[in-house]
Amino acid sequence: MATISVFVGLFCIGAGYTYLRILPDTQPMIGMGLLAFGLLTSFLAMPLAFLSKPRDSRSDATTRQKEYELSASDKRAIEFDEAGWRVFWFDGEDVRPWSCVRSIHDQKTLLVLSTQTTYYWFPKDALEGEGQLEAIKSLAERALNSRELLFTVPLRPSPFVYAMAMYSHNWPRHYKTILFCYSLGILLFYWIFLSGWDAETSHSPWLLCLPPLLFLFCEGLYYLRNYYLANWSEASQEAEIMSDCISYRTATIHMITTYRKLLKMREVPGAFLFYFERAVFHIIPKKGFSRERLDQFRKLISANQQTS
Repeated sequence: MATISVFVGLFCIGAGYTYLRILPDTQPMIGMGLLAFGLLTSFLAMPLAFLSKPRDSRSDATTRQKEYELSASDKRAIEFDEAGWRVFWFDGEDVRPWSCVRSIHDQKTLLVLSTQTTYYWFPKDALEGEGQLEAIKSLAERALNSRELLFTVPLRPSPFVYAMAMYSHNWPRHYKTILFCYSLGILLFYWIFLSGWDAETSHSPWLLCLPPLLFLFCEGLYYLRNYYLANWSEASQEAEIMSDCISYRTATIHMITTYRKLLKMREVPGAFLFYFERAVFHIIPKKGFSRERLDQFRKLISANQQTS
C-alpha cells in the first residue's frame, strides 16, 4: 500500500503540474487539486510504510530450541563403505551411493554433503573422534572427481562483461518495473530541468535523449560498484568443464552442477550465463576458451539439453 501511495502521489503531482503549465487559465482548481491530492498521498505513504513494516523473520532462541527438540535432537549415526553411506535415526534411515554426491562443504564445525535434493550435516568433532572424517571426505571427493575432465577456464569476468551480464539478467526479468522507474525518472528530469524550454530559446533536440542515456549509464555504474566491492578471492577461481557437469572449487566448497539440471543458457558479449535456478545465474567468461573449445562447449551443452 505504501508503494502504491507513492506512485499515485507522484503521478498526481506530475499531472497537476503539467495541467497548470499547459492550461494555466482554464479551471486552475483542477491542477491545484491534483497537486494537493498528490502531495497528500505521497505524505500518506510514510505512515503506511511504518505500519506495514514486516516483522523480523528470524526466530528467537526459544523458538529455535523448540524446533531442535522436535526435529533434530534425536540420536543419529552414519555408516559408510566404498559403495555409499547410510544415515539412520529413530524414525528411519537414508541410504545413498557416493555417486549421488553433488557438493562438499568443509565448514568450521560441520562437514556437509549434499545430493540433488538433500543436505546431510555431520559434526566434525564426532567424526574426528571416530577417525572417520578424512575417510568420508576422500570418498566424497573421489565421487566428485570421477567425471571426465575436458578442460578448465578462469571464472572472474572483466568489469565490462560483468555489467553486460547484469543488464542481460535484470532487464528480461524486471523490464516492467525498470521501464516504469525509468519513465518516471525521465519525466521528473524533463519537468525539473527542461520546464522553461520554449520555442524562442535555442536548445539542441539531442538533450531529449540525454536522460535515458544518463539512467542507463548510472545503472552501469551501480553494477561496476558491485563488481569492485565483491570479494572475488572467496569465489571459485576456475571452472572444470567435464563431460556431464561443471565443477567449482573454493577453500571450503567443492561442488558440481550437472548439465541436465540446466534450465536455460544465455550468451552475452563475452560470457555464458547458466541458469540452474530461475533467479540465479552462473557466469562463465568466454576469454578462457579457445575457438575449438568454444564450439565444443556449445555442442556439449546442446547435446545434454536435448537428452534431458
